[in-house]
Amino acid sequence: MDKKSIYSGVQSCYATAEGMYVEGGKMDLAKAAAHLYLHMRDLERGYTYDHECRRIKMTPELFEARSKFLVKLCREQTGTDCDEVERLVNHVLKKYELPQWALEMAMKKIVKISRLF
Repeated sequence: MDKKSIYSGVQSCYATAEGMYVEGGKMDLAKAAAHLYLHMRDLERGYTYDHECRRIKMTPELFEARSKFLVKLCREQTGTDCDEVERLVNHVLKKYELPQWALEMAMKKIVKISRLF
């Protein structure tokens, strides 16, 4: 099975299982905030998904690893605001909360799928 994105894009595990996902494209501050919001959501409820969309435990260690990966991804994609992404990640890892300005940015990058039945 191909490894899927967990949080990003309409084909992601989150889109399939949760009915929402983070907009695709290069990592920037707003997308990092959206990912961090979903990471915290997963940590609070105790589970997340792996790259094969199987439900797994969201541990504090996995939360930290996924959060720090956002900075690495930003730098690999030659993002323009990676230093700000790193500062936001460090803030979240220290306080376990998004600042209000970051929460507002995050909500603009999370797409909710409406289903008609």
